[in-house]
Amino acid sequence: MLALHDNVEYGSAGFEKILLTHRALTEIDFDEINLETNFLGKKLKFPVIIEAITGGFEEGGKINEILSEIASEFGTGFMVGSQRPMIENPELAKTYKISKCPPVVIGNIGAVQLNYGMTNNDCVQAAEHINADAIAFHLNPLQECFQPNGNRNFKDLKNKINEISAGLRSKGIKVIIKEVGTGLNYEDVSALNVDCIDTAGSGGTNWAIIEGKRGTNPSAELFYDWGIPTVKSLIGLTSLKNKRNLEIIASGGIRNGIDAAKCFALNADVVGMSLPFLREIYAGKDEKILENIDKGRAMENLRKFLNKFMDELKIALFLTGSRNIREIKGKYRLKE
Repeated sequence: MLALHDNVEYGSAGFEKILLTHRALTEIDFDEINLETNFLGKKLKFPVIIEAITGGFEEGGKINEILSEIASEFGTGFMVGSQRPMIENPELAKTYKISKCPPVVIGNIGAVQLNYGMTNNDCVQAAEHINADAIAFHLNPLQECFQPNGNRNFKDLKNKINEISAGLRSKGIKVIIKEVGTGLNYEDVSALNVDCIDTAGSGGTNWAIIEGKRGTNPSAELFYDWGIPTVKSLIGLTSLKNKRNLEIIASGGIRNGIDAAKCFALNADVVGMSLPFLREIYAGKDEKILENIDKGRAMENLRKFLNKFMDELKIALFLTGSRNIREIKGKYRLKE
């Protein structure tokens, strides 16, 4: 996979501009810090979503099986990769198999596909096949511009998203709108009838780099710094969250527990990551990248990563005098 063998990250998500408020007299017991949270009406043991990575081919099925299993073990949410391949070819549905039972399962469909024949029934079937609690519609205009034969007709998508959203929500399926690495702003989502927003800001995985390397368009390099950094996107969406009682997934360049703590200080409900999990699946000894997946090693790597991540988050909460992710809200200042 290109994301494993090349540097596909670019720029800053903006976390260096956020300074958490230190408390020397924390007045809390570290061992009583509780990371549990409610998200989309379900309880997560840890406030993390393993975000969309892949599906639609055999190895992608192995990745989804491993990640859904680790999500079940740690009590995190899990989002599958784009389900378009399985909708177009039902034989590929097996590559989206959910192992065990994560507390929150999220399906995934490109919103632009609503302009290319994707129907309400398709979306419902995609959700039902994986027993999803929600469907995420991803917005990826930059990626489509540099993808060979990309779908570029984003006209009238707002109305179509709202129409499909109404149908899904009537069946008890929550709806998420997300970007894929260039961020969302208030104007993008203020008129959408959804339950949750996923920032997917710039500063992490960069699709201009990935699609530029895959394709033949030399202009992709000009767009490496395009987009809204995660922190700016998150701050800009806070008023909408409060006004509409929406939930927010902060994603885009989150790589450790301190990044996550800063997102919670900025009013995020959970945080999402993709690339760090993919790297752990293929990580061998001495930082070598494995050519084939070793499930045992992958599970061990993922456990180490998540335990380290959660410990870092707990330390950040402790040092701000916060017993949970809700109490850290607002405990920050902007770096001068």
